[in-house]
Amino acid sequence: MQDISLFPPEARCVFLLTDDAGDLTRYDDLHPAERQEVKTAVDLRKGEFGDARWCAHQALRELGVESAGAILRGERGMPLWPEGFTGSLTHTDGLRAAVAAPTRYVLSMGLDAEPAESLPDGVLESIASDTEIAMVNGMRQQGQQWADRLLFCAKEATYKCWFPMTRRWLDFDEAEIELRADGTFVSQLLARPAPVPVFEGRWVVRGGYAVASTYVR
Repeated sequence: MQDISLFPPEARCVFLLTDDAGDLTRYDDLHPAERQEVKTAVDLRKGEFGDARWCAHQALRELGVESAGAILRGERGMPLWPEGFTGSLTHTDGLRAAVAAPTRYVLSMGLDAEPAESLPDGVLESIASDTEIAMVNGMRQQGQQWADRLLFCAKEATYKCWFPMTRRWLDFDEAEIELRADGTFVSQLLARPAPVPVFEGRWVVRGGYAVASTYVR
């Protein structure tokens, strides 16, 4: 599942495939403060949280951080990484993932993954501009029926990269996405002020999942 082209060379990413059976093994192994974050949640949610945090800790270990302590949740669920590091987490049916990198190389990162299948009826129209809808329809005509889901992933990755830098909400219509055939995308930021005018991103569809990532140096 991992494609190193999705991430800068200084980053480390860990993917975990799971059967979504409510396995709490990784949740039970979390730092007590991390478990406290979702202690009242149902087991499925605890399992997702534990798996994603496990991926985050594994990514940090690959960067030389043996004991990161608790990765808690900040504003709007933003993961609070250890000082000197940034990253992003994602979880969906059957897949959890996290990416981390030192902030001396990467300012912020966004990662999102979804099943590579069409969105439910009506969702595309609620998240996309006319230009984006036309782009998605063109990709569908080429057999890429998951194009709307990939667009959703790119917008989610954009938001996850945006929020740590701005502490501001970014709505779907405040980022115009151009998905490119070479596995890259451009996210034009329409909200103002913006830390940069555009985010450059990358995408891949593999193993039944659409994955999008972006980062700012």
